[in-house]
Parts: sequence; C-alpha cells; structure tokens
Amino acid sequence: MRHLACVVVLGLVLPLMPSSPAEAQLSYGGHVVEARDAFGGARGLGARVGVSVPLLPLRAYGTAEYFRPDCGPLDRCGLSGVSLDVNYAILPIPLLSPYLTGGVVARRVHPGPAAAGLSGDGEAFTDRGVHLGVGVTAGVVGFRLFGEARYEFVRAPERQVVMRIGLLLGS
Repeated sequence: MRHLACVVVLGLVLPLMPSSPAEAQLSYGGHVVEARDAFGGARGLGARVGVSVPLLPLRAYGTAEYFRPDCGPLDRCGLSGVSLDVNYAILPIPLLSPYLTGGVVARRVHPGPAAAGLSGDGEAFTDRGVHLGVGVTAGVVGFRLFGEARYEFVRAPERQVVMRIGLLLGS
C-alpha cells in the first residue's frame, strides 16, 4: 500500500513542477487491473510513472497496484504489488502503437483464512518474479489510452495473467 501511495503522490506532484526539457519524456497515469487467476480473479486500481528513452522505442515504468479480491465471508485476504516495466514499441507510430513488455514484479499476498485452510489468518508473504506481455497505446502526445495483457511468473497466490486498461498523460 505504501508503494501505491508513493506513485499516486508522484503523479500529483509532477504536473506542478517547473517545466524542463526532460518534461517531454515523462508520463504518468492510472489504470484498472485484473489478476485473472489470483483468488479466482481479483480486480483493482493502479498508478504508474514512466520515462521514455530518447531516440529509442523504449519506455520504462514504475507501477504500483492494489487489488480487492473476493475471498468469502471473512474477506480478509489481500493482494498488492509493484513492478518495473520496460515497453518496446514494435511499430512506434503516434496514433496506434503496439508494444512488447517485460520486467520484474513483486506481489504481496495475504491469503486469508479460506485459502490457508485455517480458522485464523494465513501468513502474508511477498514473492518476486518476472513478467512478459503485449500491449497497445492509442492517442496523441500528451494523452494516451493503453491496454496490455501479461503473464507473471510469480506466486500471487499463483502464476497469473494480468490485464490492464488505463490512461497516460505526458509524452
């Protein structure tokens, strides 16, 4: 949760900072996200801050997400995480640009009593791994929509497909 708060604060503060040549390379935004396999499917919200690499079709993003899984009547499970994503534009054209994505991910899982088979809470754990996927951005400079699907090789609580749809502001 702390990581998500940091990304949200950065997203609110960056637009207020004085202009600079590097500003054209920064982007930030938010998204809805679904972990298709975790807890039978968990939806959530995320935020990201990124930078484009000059003269190369690469963008790097720091992303934080918080999911609200449906764990049953006691509803004490949880899932959150952070990732470092690198996107490589396959066809870097302004209006519609498909890309490949990959990176590292850390997921914090609180399995809750139902998943742990316990009368009390199961022990929370953090697992780290990598992810690979595809995505597309649509829009013009300053405002872009994006969608991506990726596969995470991490126990959260199992390897999973993660899908995102969101909005990016900036370059």
